[in-house]
Amino acid sequence: MTLPQRIMIIAWGSRGDIQPVAALATRLLAQGRDVLVFATPPATDVLSANGIECIEAEENVEDVIGHLFSQLNLSDRSPAGQLKLALTAKKFLDSPDYVATQESDMRRALQAAREFEPDVLLTPNVIYGPFMSIAEALRIPLVTFDLQINYPTSQYPLFTMQVDKFPKSLNRVVYALKAFGYPRTIRSKFDKMRDICGLPRRTYTDGSKFKIWPHDLPQACAVSPSLCPRPSDWPPQKVMTGWWFLNSRNDYVPEPAFVEFMDRRPVYVGFGSMVGNPEFRPMLSTLALTSLREAGVPGVLLGGWAGLSRDALDTSSPGGRQLYEWATENVYEIDSCPHDWLFPKCSAVVHHGGAGTLAAGIRAGRPTVVCAIQGDQPFHGSLVQARGIGKYLGMVGSSNVTSQTVAQAIREVTSNPTISAAAMAMGEQVRSEDGTGEAASFIDRMAAAFTYPWPTQ
Repeated sequence: MTLPQRIMIIAWGSRGDIQPVAALATRLLAQGRDVLVFATPPATDVLSANGIECIEAEENVEDVIGHLFSQLNLSDRSPAGQLKLALTAKKFLDSPDYVATQESDMRRALQAAREFEPDVLLTPNVIYGPFMSIAEALRIPLVTFDLQINYPTSQYPLFTMQVDKFPKSLNRVVYALKAFGYPRTIRSKFDKMRDICGLPRRTYTDGSKFKIWPHDLPQACAVSPSLCPRPSDWPPQKVMTGWWFLNSRNDYVPEPAFVEFMDRRPVYVGFGSMVGNPEFRPMLSTLALTSLREAGVPGVLLGGWAGLSRDALDTSSPGGRQLYEWATENVYEIDSCPHDWLFPKCSAVVHHGGAGTLAAGIRAGRPTVVCAIQGDQPFHGSLVQARGIGKYLGMVGSSNVTSQTVAQAIREVTSNPTISAAAMAMGEQVRSEDGTGEAASFIDRMAAAFTYPWPTQ
């Protein structure tokens, strides 16, 4: 079997979305392949830092998320707040400027693929799903990928829902509803991409029906089977590879004061790329720091895109000043740090439940506390709870997520030997997996043996 030597990957998202792609690209490069990644900035810096050839999309995800959420209170869980969020997102995504930017990136990605002449194309199913048509236009094999469960099964709900909250008998019903509604909301983008590629809108090249979601094409789910075993009712071309980890390049040099602080075995708190309106930063900073103080533990606070910091506290009151003073002595603030260096030195990790942070914390064998904000985070948090490796408190802004409940969860996961043992055991299992290796093998198998609804060279 001749292995595909030239592989192009298309990726969309923040650091937690792009870093797994960098991990896979690094593995493919180590195997002697040629790799090109078309991806959204600013997280493309992780690609260039690892010597991966990259073409940046015009769409900047940090700008998009900032524009979407800078005027919204993401902690508002009321029906009115959620409706405002949905309407704001739809208005922005349908705006002429954003549509024009996406169309430009569609054309640029197609042109890049024609010039690179890949043997295989990899595309995500979320956001950049329309780009899958590039493979059909070039008549090459395609492998789609996800960082979540994203194919119908009776064993898990949609990746935006909590596990075990509803009877499993309803899972297929919910997937059927998504299969009916989701393609209708995004069809215009698929139509535009297929027009650009010179392909019919409603059929594949062989005349069979074109499917937006769910489709029958090869699909790799970059999730650990230790946390989320592969559904037994999936077809063979849908696989669970394990997480795609990018190991540090051993060039991270922390400040001596940071190294000394880590001897205290602090609790990590971070909310990644979550941003919101001006009230969001002080609210989340106050929640994080008050929770650490009430738990009686030192902490490491990641600023993230929201800029969490003790400087965001309201120090006009005695209570605010006291919290600021406590945080100055007991919380080390960082802008960034390799998770595989940091997390093993922590006693627990508290975060929003984003895919990348979740994977790194579990791999380190550390108990997890999830306070979700949006998207796939409730699914991840409920898996943590179900597997006994930590606690899921609910959505930030709900009555379930307060400084008291977060502090109680921190105390429990750091003192309960059953939770600690379960987290350590799962960490060992995850460290034994080879997600990027499994993904590379899957790409090779599909390129060699899968029958696509278009001719492949």
